[in-house]
Amino acid sequence: MERRQTVDNQGDKLLMVFVEPEALDYWLKPGDAFELRAPITDPKANFEIALHEEGISVCPPHEMGYITVWCGDEELDFGHQRPTGWSE
Repeated sequence: MERRQTVDNQGDKLLMVFVEPEALDYWLKPGDAFELRAPITDPKANFEIALHEEGISVCPPHEMGYITVWCGDEELDFGHQRPTGWSE
């Protein structure tokens, strides 16, 4: 089984999507959307999403595997659209 969740940026500035536990950053421009995907072992398992000043963090519960980030049919590499000069 696989869980999917769309994350979009309805704001007017760049939004960071921080994927745990690997601490990977992806960046949404205004109007952009990504899809989070992960294998699950329990149909009730869902992404744990937290909003913070820099953007959002996404964590998998124990019943979920590695989270990948997609735009359409393309799996994105971490650092996607990362702004120049950004540091963790």
